[in-house]
Formats: sequence, structure tokens, C-alpha cells
Amino acid sequence: MPDLPNHTPPLAALRAFEAVARLGSLSRAATELNVTKSAVSHQLRALESDLGATLLHRGGTLRRAQVTEVGASLLISVQQALTLLETACRNVRVAVRSKRRHSLNLSVNPSLAALWLAPRIGRFIELHPDIDVQVFLHASQDPAWKAQDIDLAFLHVREHGPHLPQSGDIRLMSETVVPVCSPALVPPGERDDPRVFTRHRWLEEKHVDSPETSWDTWSARLGLDPADRQEPLVLSGLSTVVAAAAAGVGIALGRAPLVDEELASGRLVPLMPRLKLAGSWGYVMRMQPNRPMDAALPALVEFLAEEGRSPGAWQNLAQEAG
Repeated sequence: MPDLPNHTPPLAALRAFEAVARLGSLSRAATELNVTKSAVSHQLRALESDLGATLLHRGGTLRRAQVTEVGASLLISVQQALTLLETACRNVRVAVRSKRRHSLNLSVNPSLAALWLAPRIGRFIELHPDIDVQVFLHASQDPAWKAQDIDLAFLHVREHGPHLPQSGDIRLMSETVVPVCSPALVPPGERDDPRVFTRHRWLEEKHVDSPETSWDTWSARLGLDPADRQEPLVLSGLSTVVAAAAAGVGIALGRAPLVDEELASGRLVPLMPRLKLAGSWGYVMRMQPNRPMDAALPALVEFLAEEGRSPGAWQNLAQEAG
């Protein structure tokens, strides 16, 4: 008996055989496999010639292709093999996709980073574990777009300058200014009394072109006698001011929603919230111009935009006070 060939027929021919046997038609098999009918016919003839057996009865008076006895035996094994191959390929794709990570570089000023962005980035990463986020700090509204390969910058802008919003900016949030302090510094019964401001040190943020963050503005708004006014302790950066206020050093002029986390935790409480002042500044998100967009960036932008629109601790406290 001559030696039998031990090679495996081409996979395309075996797939063509399985499709015709299952669908009963060369035309339907060709459509499923995205090839021509003649290509399917050629693959079947080549397969039958290679195996030396008729696998399908087709044509003539037959309305659909019929599997021969030997073809039925082969069909079972071919379908099992194709299923194993499909499963193995799908598992590889899933494994590769699970390892594929996205990386986003953000640039933000220190106060926004520490007081507002950091806890929200933590929540975003919990929702999107395949996205790595790196936060860089910038000063003077000057992100290092190229040097740090920044995808998205958070900028403090105002409608009348000096830092104007640009076309394409995505609005994040506006600000509201209200006096805040440690709950241990002022008892609850005194928090709506203007005289409390004469008994404690004033903390002021060094902030340009923001009259609402100045104690000169608030002294008049509170109706304080000139004799009761004091020189505030001026600190650089809202995060420093907030830390001092939470430690009980004095009363600060907090910018919500940047102080929302501190208000929500109870580390700070508002004083006379009805006298709030609208902030001169707001925040926008700005993408690097002419940069190909990372697939993960829209997810982060949408998440943070929704966070900016959501009522925060300050808004909830203001509603209660109102």
C-alpha cells in the first residue's frame, strides 16, 4: 500500500467546505466568506482532489448541496477545529486589548491640581483602569506643551483679560468666593455674625486682578468699621491658604468649587454664605493644538466636564442657607 500524504489541506479550502455544507449553497458560502462563487467551487474541487473523495453532492437536480457519508465525518472535525481556532484567536485579541494602555499628560496650576483635580482623577482612573494619567504643574498660565507632551491643559481665564479664553476651549467651571474657616475656630451660632471677622486673623491669597478675593472688598461688604480692619496674612496659592484655614490659623476667602472637598469633609465651614461673590475667573480645558487626539482623551474631557457641571458641596450648602 503506497504511503498516504500527511499534509493538511489549505485552511481556506476547509473553510469553504464547511460553509457550503452548513449553508447548502456555493453562493451563500461565497457571500459569507467574502469571495466569489467560482473561488469557492475551485477550493472544493481542489480539496476533493487532494483527499481523493467526494465530500458534497451539488448541482444537477439538487436544490442544496448535500454532504456525503465521508464528507459528514470530515465536517464534524473541521467544525471543531475551526471553533478551536476562532476561540484561540479571540483569546489573543482580548489579552492584547487588556494590555493596551492609554496615557494622558495634563498640565494644571498647583491649587486646582491639589484641591479639585486630584480626587477626581482618582475616581476617573477607577472607572478607566486602562488609562494612565500624569499631572504636570504649570505657573503663570504657561503649560510646557511640547517639553512635557501635554494632551490637555487647565487654564484660569477671564472674559476681559488678561488671560482670555480661546476658540476651542471647553468650559470647565466658574468660581464663587465665600469666607471659610475651620469649624473649631468659630462656633455654629456665630457663623452668620459679621462681628466674628473682627476676632480672628484674615488669610488672603495673593491673586492678581481678583477684587473678590481681597479683604478690602469684603471689609466694605461686611460693613466693618475702619477701626476693625486689619492687615491680612497674605499667602501664595489657594492650596496654602486652605491648609492654613483648615489648621485654624484664621478666616480665608475660599474659591468654590476649589474648596468643595474641604467643605464636604467638614474641614472647612462657610461663614455668611449669603454674602457670596461671583469670581472674576473661570477654568477651561484646552487641548494641544494640531495634536492627534488620543482615544482616551474624550472620555476624560467628558468626565471632568460633567464634574464641573455637577452641584458641589458649596452649592448644596448655599441652598441650605438660602
